[in-house]
Amino acid sequence: MRTRWSLRAVLIALMVALALPAAAPVASAQRRDAVTLAMAQEPDLLGPFTIMAAAGVIHNMLWGYVAPFNDKWQRQPLMVEKLPTLKDGDWEVLPNKKMRVTWRLRRGFTWHDGRPVTALDWRFTYAMFRNPQAPPPAGGRFMVNKIDNILVPNVNDPYTMVVQWNELWPFAGSEPFGNAYALPRHILERPYLSNPEQLRAHPYWRLPVANGPYRMTEWVRGSHMTFEAYDKWPLGAPAVKRITVRFILDSVVLQTNAAAGTVDATEINNFNCLQMEQIAQRNPRANAHYREAMVWERIDFNLDDPWLRDKRVRQAIAHALDRKALAEVSCSGGRQPVAHSWLAPGHPAAHPNIKKYDTDLARARALLAEAGFRPGPDGILRDSGGRRVEMAISTTAGNSVREQIQQIIREQLRQVGIDVRIDNRPASVFFGTMVPRRQFTHMAMYASLFTPESIPFDRFHSSQIPTPGTNWEGNNRVGWRHQENDQVWDQLISELDEQKRIALFRRQQEIFAEELPSLPLYFRLDLTTFPKALRNVKPVGLGTYYLPWNAWEWRWGEQ
Repeated sequence: MRTRWSLRAVLIALMVALALPAAAPVASAQRRDAVTLAMAQEPDLLGPFTIMAAAGVIHNMLWGYVAPFNDKWQRQPLMVEKLPTLKDGDWEVLPNKKMRVTWRLRRGFTWHDGRPVTALDWRFTYAMFRNPQAPPPAGGRFMVNKIDNILVPNVNDPYTMVVQWNELWPFAGSEPFGNAYALPRHILERPYLSNPEQLRAHPYWRLPVANGPYRMTEWVRGSHMTFEAYDKWPLGAPAVKRITVRFILDSVVLQTNAAAGTVDATEINNFNCLQMEQIAQRNPRANAHYREAMVWERIDFNLDDPWLRDKRVRQAIAHALDRKALAEVSCSGGRQPVAHSWLAPGHPAAHPNIKKYDTDLARARALLAEAGFRPGPDGILRDSGGRRVEMAISTTAGNSVREQIQQIIREQLRQVGIDVRIDNRPASVFFGTMVPRRQFTHMAMYASLFTPESIPFDRFHSSQIPTPGTNWEGNNRVGWRHQENDQVWDQLISELDEQKRIALFRRQQEIFAEELPSLPLYFRLDLTTFPKALRNVKPVGLGTYYLPWNAWEWRWGEQ
């Protein structure tokens, strides 16, 4: 099976290569102070109310972050003078497991309309996120609910803020309340106070006035966004004066543009490694960059479905799939390790000895039989009620890698009697409503990006299952309920000792691997392309930190 599908992938790649232009690449930017970045997704909106990675790419240019991760996976203070620490005393643990963390903002940062960025903006952002009448941020209210208040001791000199925590949190010194950037009080306070429930619909999120190194000048839906350098950026006026972000949703067309040099850089491109190699071969000016990343590709099961509620069915699906072959679709040669949990090998709490599900069709069939399924006359299983076992799998339409993987999954699951129906949607729909509102019938395939500081309580704890009653807050989209798992997460979120946290993480992964609420597929490489002549481009490979995270440092140089 693996050989057959590897050959198929090669044939597809050869056809793509023949379709690519043979002419020498043409530099896309006539001006040497401009960059065109292309993506295979377009955001549904911008700001904290979207879960789309494509929006995160834009946020990296548009907003100034507190302390972004750099390419060495270390936080570097940006909008603050320093990160508070227990050692320095600006992070204090108080009686009754409360904490007080003092942040000192760097002066000189302004919103793109010239108003200063102050602690009052941070306090407003916190209050807005905390209000249950307002839409929840993409990560839910898990973090802001841990905080009693944010104080600004001197409103006449508002560059110090004190965050009062009502419980322990191990990364309280990384971001004030789990959000990387603030929102402008002077723009959003009035619409927020007048109608908090409709804040997500405000036109601000289509053309935000932000505080980062670039200001947004236009968004032409279905086409592009344009950004101009903000010359008052206090870390130095960006040398690249204009960045145009083009939306080319078909990855083959995007590859053609990258190979021809009609775009400078690509991010969230849906490329596989062979496509990257073809771009580098046909465009000698391009750097095809392969970065180790904490990107977890997986299938979420909808545990409200009566078939998938039985963990034997989930385990059978795991045994039926050749996940090594699935990882090879994107990058051959074993460059993307098969995932057995959600923590990537580079994470300090990765568990090397958890339960693994090797390809074993006999075991898969036995588990399905134990769960009460019997073969029908067409070879497809029937459940105890006589229903034909057909499951839908959904992902982002136009993602050629995932669409190839779906075809393999359909063929492999049919061998154990499960028929698979493919039900894909545009990324804006898939991530806008289908996934966050749990509208996928059986299986949803997508990726999550983590960092060394990730404690995804909101993804795995039963209190975080999104429902209409909670306004779809929370990211436990599979609907997983497990008592010990909840108990472990309840301890994890307040454990300040790193070694104890690692032990808890590893126990949680053991529970996860046994229960399989989601099926880990593989850990993806972060694949980006950019010109060799563009200096200081430093891909990170962590959640919420994308190619332009340091765009103000980019410089055009000689190849």
